[in-house]
Amino acid sequence: MKILEELHEWGEQVARLIELVALTNRTLQLHRELGDTPSIIKQYERLLAEHQQELDELLKTYGLTVKLLPVENAA
Repeated sequence: MKILEELHEWGEQVARLIELVALTNRTLQLHRELGDTPSIIKQYERLLAEHQQELDELLKTYGLTVKLLPVENAA
């Protein structure tokens, strides 16, 4: 039963990180479209990389990987 609880918690963390990656990516796109300053864009790029790294580490717990592609490259 404890294993199921841990897996459920892990799944919630993965879902939240995927949501954060999506939201941060969209926010970054908006700042680029608006022509914001390079410093603001860099901040969002760093934040996106942090979220992606945290997601990668969490997925490795169960031997999984996910490849995230920018929308313009997704098929």
